[in-house]
Amino acid sequence: MERDKCRRAMAIFAHNEEKNIIKCLESVSKAIRNGDECVILNNGSSDNTGALVEEFIACSGFGRLVTINFGDKANAWNVFVHDIGIDAEVFFFLDGDCEIEENSLDALEECIVSNPRVNAAAALPSAKVSPKNRAAMIRDGGLAGNLYALSDQFVERVRKHSVRLPIGLIGDDSLIGALAYWDLNPRVGWDITKIAVCKEAVFSYVPLSCFSISDLRLYYRRKIRYSLRYFQTELMKKPLKEYGLEAIPESVEKLYVDHISEVRVTRGGIDALFDYLAAREIRKCILLRKA
Repeated sequence: MERDKCRRAMAIFAHNEEKNIIKCLESVSKAIRNGDECVILNNGSSDNTGALVEEFIACSGFGRLVTINFGDKANAWNVFVHDIGIDAEVFFFLDGDCEIEENSLDALEECIVSNPRVNAAAALPSAKVSPKNRAAMIRDGGLAGNLYALSDQFVERVRKHSVRLPIGLIGDDSLIGALAYWDLNPRVGWDITKIAVCKEAVFSYVPLSCFSISDLRLYYRRKIRYSLRYFQTELMKKPLKEYGLEAIPESVEKLYVDHISEVRVTRGGIDALFDYLAAREIRKCILLRKA
């Protein structure tokens, strides 16, 4: 299949981001170059996100909107990488609730092109919004799903092997980061040189407030999602190590059905509460699938 060609391609994932999307796009408009391809994936929004993006595109002249009725980031990632299939030298991935510093894309690109061995480059959260996570990434490495870059050769191999994220996956960064470290071979050990942590690439977002009832509700729900993410990651580890890329399921629902006996609350402290709530959601999901 013949693909569109550009030097740099960017996916911006937006789900009900009417409060943040314009600030996000304004920050991107200061960081892109002429010829960059920017795709805003409005996945399953029920608010005014799509209309705001359309208005911004009409005024700014950059970007294109792709509307996906299904609200799932993993699915939107698959649409961008496989279905839209832009051909580029560097691929950027950004969450629609984040703003980026002006030199961030250039810095990520430099990390990619200056080292052919690198599969991915990770941006860091601003020290103002998340100093602990920033320090941890500098110390331990890793990939933050808020903003990262993938090399062209890595994306091409992802396409060649038809690697798609499971529908319902929480946290594309966990699986993409692991696959980058594995160099798309889960049967071997991690090679930490495959992801470059780029200190010059910085993103920020509006942190939740403990004085906001809506933010507290969001935090409660987010903690359950973190536990769901924990279970998903744990359930995929053994199959990936044993069977390789073929073990990546089409959906997390299938993962739950195949490995429900392994969904157990084993962590202590506050994590135990949210793991229990997440495990209950997983069992409800299986019951609905069988109904």
